[in-house]
Amino acid sequence: MKSNNDAIKLEGISKSFGTANQPSVKKTNLKIESGSFVTILGASGCGKTTLLKMVNRLYEPSTGKIYINGEDVTTISPTALRRKIGYVIQQTGLFQHMTIEQNVATVPKILGWEKKKIDERIDALLRLVGLSPTDYRKRYPRQLSGGQQQRVGIARAMAADPSIMLMDEPFGAIDAINRNELQDEFLRIQKKLHKTILFVTHDIIEALKLGDKVIIMNAGEIQQFDTPLNILKKPANDFVRNLVHADDLLQRMIFVKARDVMNHNVDSIPVNADAVSINELASIKEVLLKLLESSFDYVKITNEKNELVGQVTLHEIRQV
Repeated sequence: MKSNNDAIKLEGISKSFGTANQPSVKKTNLKIESGSFVTILGASGCGKTTLLKMVNRLYEPSTGKIYINGEDVTTISPTALRRKIGYVIQQTGLFQHMTIEQNVATVPKILGWEKKKIDERIDALLRLVGLSPTDYRKRYPRQLSGGQQQRVGIARAMAADPSIMLMDEPFGAIDAINRNELQDEFLRIQKKLHKTILFVTHDIIEALKLGDKVIIMNAGEIQQFDTPLNILKKPANDFVRNLVHADDLLQRMIFVKARDVMNHNVDSIPVNADAVSINELASIKEVLLKLLESSFDYVKITNEKNELVGQVTLHEIRQV
């Protein structure tokens, strides 16, 4: 049914509603690798949320099969399936009459976890999303800002440690500054946890920034499923090219990360402690600025452990 590396597999799924002239999602085949962060980009009405909701059976497909970690989802009760998959929506969906700790503990309690384990999980998750357990455990959602509520929503979705998370425009109602902060925070979390994430957005910048791969949808069909770099350099058609402004070199440099183009041959990097370094998740635009400010003809690329993993020179930048 699937390779060991596929967390989600869609086989010929489609979805039609009532007397609509066209399916919301046309027949689709798709494989999502375990541990990948996949964004789904498209305008309102393109079918992206419908596609997402079929994965956890909030919508039943009109045709086709869906497999989660090798299991046909129709062999699992919808309730049991949803307890195994994290789900975050734009409005957070927090229970307003419950404290933050009670919200985060919802699924673990249903699953019968011991109190000590639940308490430890609450503290760990609140710290993970940047909220002090001491300060936030006993608060109610109404006492939090929109960005803080969204962080709690993410913590609650991860409470039972699901391997798969579905996120439907989770940062859509957040102001630009907090939205960018949440995006960076979530990239940090994903770097640590390696969840399989399907993330719906209509924001091009968000989709290209967050996704290891991006699904671009239009009129119920997938137009392209590829890395941000390939989408920007090799758009599948005019729709994709126009949507992502593929001919805009500056935009391309903003969304292509250092790790996408760096020379991985560490042994070829001159040993010089004074050479400038930058994290592998930095954009090529940031790398170029570092390079222009430097007296060296290369920038060292490091990972989250500050280990040397590659280098970028003007040669690599010209390949963008």
